[in-house]
Amino acid sequence: MVTSRSSNKYSRTRVDKAGRELVLAGDDQGGAEAALDALNEWRSFHTFPLNSITVVLKQKSRRVYKDALVVQRLKRARSILSKLIREPSMRLTQMQDIGGGRAVLDSIDSVYQLKDSYLNNKGQYEVVHIDDYIRAPKISGYRSLHLVLKYKSKKYPEFNNLLLEVQIRTHTQHSWATAVETVGAVLGQAFKSSEGEETWLSYFQYASLALEYMERPMFTTIIPQSLGVIARHLAALDRKLQVAKKLNSYRAALRASENLSPKKDGYFLLVLLPAQPELQIFYFSKRNTDDAYREYERFERMLPLRVGDRQLPLFPELANYSGAQAVLVGAESFKSLRESYPNYYLDTEHFLSSIEQFVQRYRRAP
Repeated sequence: MVTSRSSNKYSRTRVDKAGRELVLAGDDQGGAEAALDALNEWRSFHTFPLNSITVVLKQKSRRVYKDALVVQRLKRARSILSKLIREPSMRLTQMQDIGGGRAVLDSIDSVYQLKDSYLNNKGQYEVVHIDDYIRAPKISGYRSLHLVLKYKSKKYPEFNNLLLEVQIRTHTQHSWATAVETVGAVLGQAFKSSEGEETWLSYFQYASLALEYMERPMFTTIIPQSLGVIARHLAALDRKLQVAKKLNSYRAALRASENLSPKKDGYFLLVLLPAQPELQIFYFSKRNTDDAYREYERFERMLPLRVGDRQLPLFPELANYSGAQAVLVGAESFKSLRESYPNYYLDTEHFLSSIEQFVQRYRRAP
């Protein structure tokens, strides 16, 4: 995304202080408002280098897989705050994924081909860190490959050294993350961060193992003898939680603004209200990036910053509503947005069909 905010009016020291103030803010609306202004300005400062990185990601991804889905997003304020709370030693200016691009590919082999292309080529970035959550999944079951890039440009030196993240995953890995975020949004729990009800966490851990096996990777964390155990656990947890029934009912009940059909790329502001459930979608052309960002900030201030906590008392009509969320996404079309962010549509069809197939095949295995 490109924005007119090409400079950051707050020093890095002030930005880091704002992060600490948000963590400690509690009910101090005045202090939190000033800190939010600094956070929003710092986040906006990442938009230009993020756009540059995403252009490169599209080019590289489609050399590997011509139908790769590529999108970009700025991290939600709530997610930034949650990360600062989970990692008390982190400074806001050190956060590596405030701006992020994502590529969804057809296979694990494609994921590693794309990774290698970043390591073998020079550009307006330097790969400073790799988190391989495919070879070593997170405890939650999350699988993906993350590249942390440091922006470098002779033409735009004001953005140099900003950190951005590229996530690379398969369609199967993406379906798991979609299901996790869908249930997390409806229940207001951060399952992706291994936080929430233990029964749901256990279900998604087993689901991740099942999907890993079905992808037939060149490496695996599963022993073959455990497939029957995994399938029976999934079947039992599905009966207890009514997973398939709930996920299907969420999607059936969702009212989305699906009459949008812009063909050109642009920015989509998604506002999910899962209690209704309702999805509001607002489209902005590239010429109106600043308008998109202002609306994003406005909607974020209407939503609670802390999951499970009372929001800042700016919009009391949404107080204590933890499931609502807003995100601003850059995408090439409405279709690519729909495929890349199915969780905002509460759409988990791919995930459910894959798990059902696994359970049916292996539930009687040793």
